[in-house]
Amino acid sequence: MSEITLNVKGMRDLLRSESQKKVEIEHMARSVAMKYGFQEINTPLIEFSSVFEKSLGQNSDIIGKEMYNLEDKKGRKLTLRPEATAGIARAVASNGLEGSGDYRLPLKLFLFGPMFRYEQTQKGRYRQFYQINFESFDTPMPESDVELITVAHTFLKTINVSIDLSINTLGDKQSRNAYKEKLVSYLSKFMKDLSEDSKKRLNSNPLRILDSKNPNDMKIILDSPKIVNYLTKDSKKYYDKIKILLNDLNIDFKEDSNLVRGLDYYKDTVFEFKTKKLGKQQDTILGGGRYTDLVNIFGGKQLGGIGWAAGMDRLIEILPKTEQIKPRVSIIFLEKYRKEAYRLAYELRKNSKNYFVHINFTADMAIEKQLKKSSRLDSEYIITIENNNEAKITDKFKKTKIFKVSSIEDIKKIIF
Repeated sequence: MSEITLNVKGMRDLLRSESQKKVEIEHMARSVAMKYGFQEINTPLIEFSSVFEKSLGQNSDIIGKEMYNLEDKKGRKLTLRPEATAGIARAVASNGLEGSGDYRLPLKLFLFGPMFRYEQTQKGRYRQFYQINFESFDTPMPESDVELITVAHTFLKTINVSIDLSINTLGDKQSRNAYKEKLVSYLSKFMKDLSEDSKKRLNSNPLRILDSKNPNDMKIILDSPKIVNYLTKDSKKYYDKIKILLNDLNIDFKEDSNLVRGLDYYKDTVFEFKTKKLGKQQDTILGGGRYTDLVNIFGGKQLGGIGWAAGMDRLIEILPKTEQIKPRVSIIFLEKYRKEAYRLAYELRKNSKNYFVHINFTADMAIEKQLKKSSRLDSEYIITIENNNEAKITDKFKKTKIFKVSSIEDIKKIIF
């Protein structure tokens, strides 16, 4: 017997229950997308490495140590996508979607699919993982930001997940530069106490230190300067309007001055939805924010955007276990009536929409044994064919009706 071949570390098989929950989540996301006017898009799993190097930031963890890179036969550098927003922005630029043809501004797009990051695996965190992305491209305005937050809120409520919303602003460029100067000055006083990762980030990307999960870093961060105190007049006005609009919609939120998100393209608004069902290490189930230059850096027009990504794997873990699909009807028959049984099954499946029609292939067994086997499937109805002209329909209450096998419409009325 050959040795069992295992899957690659961090790449898991989604079996029946998980796959079923994934389909249900995608269905609910599509329903929300339709209500808000989002159109589905699919981008390649592999992009040129430069797509992510240009957009995610050279100092981000993804670029530094998490990307799956490869070269094709002509030596071109390619990457398995670690996130979707950059690829969507690249698609907008590549296809000239900035307000042309069927794509009018605001350009609202959504995507489902797998992403790949070489990171430490643990429960709820995988090297191949699945995301739902919603992105809206248009001139930056608070109303657009709040709409995307509302879309996320509606989606999570639709799948019945208990959530807490946190928001923050990273301000405009002038605000961030003023804040970074004060933050670096403050953190430099604790240089010897910072984690090694935070020491590296101090001069390259100090805002990311605010997101550190290191206990010592978290203590130091508690008394650090807050970006809201360094916002320009315009940035403050923008952020205040977002809070007003959220309050108008009765969407509860809290302000988190340490919320920065992990990618360099975020500007101004950032937000996260968390749940208490997964523990603190995996409590963020959806996050996003505003960006300004993504379409432009890929050769498109200067076009702002805001978007979010939800972790499908964590949503799958939260949702209750699904039941195995039960047949609506099971068909059993004597071997000499196989032709009639197969034809009946074909006609019922053709007209049954989403119902499961089961047919027993072991027709060489006695009818009694077939009935016992089919009863384990817990079918709503059992059709027994013991002669070439009759189909006996028995429901769960043992009530029986008999029709001609050819009376498909009459049989459908009983079963469906």
